[in-house]
Amino acid sequence: MAHIELSLTPADAAPDALPSLRVVGRPRDLDAWLAAVAEAEEPCLVLDAGGVIMGASPAAVRLLGAEAADELLGRGLLEDVVELLDFAGGADRLPDTQLPRLAPLLALGSGALARGLMRIRSGGEVVTLDAVSTPLRVDGELAGSLTFFHRL
Repeated sequence: MAHIELSLTPADAAPDALPSLRVVGRPRDLDAWLAAVAEAEEPCLVLDAGGVIMGASPAAVRLLGAEAADELLGRGLLEDVVELLDFAGGADRLPDTQLPRLAPLLALGSGALARGLMRIRSGGEVVTLDAVSTPLRVDGELAGSLTFFHRL
């Protein structure tokens, strides 16, 4: 839990000096988000600022065709964790030029809420997902993104 710390100025400070306030006890990393995702019923992922999967809900693990979260954690989203497909009839591999437009990566690149459709091959089946991503900030700095998926 966060609390506020008040620093009073010394007696010899200028008479118009203001006390300084700072918030302490805030999470300094993505731990709070990772704990929430680990318990989430919905398919969701946390990526760090470099696009590495740091957390995955059990539903996301199943949706992405993995047997355990350990198969996903610590790997970049683009490191063949998921076979990303285009929307053409042949379901070909998504061209590299389109990768930055994927919602989880777009949220990292833009620092803003992102939404979009993704097609993946999971367990031999082609699946279309609606992905909604939000950037995560720690101490005002972009630290990652949180993405929720809905299978269409």
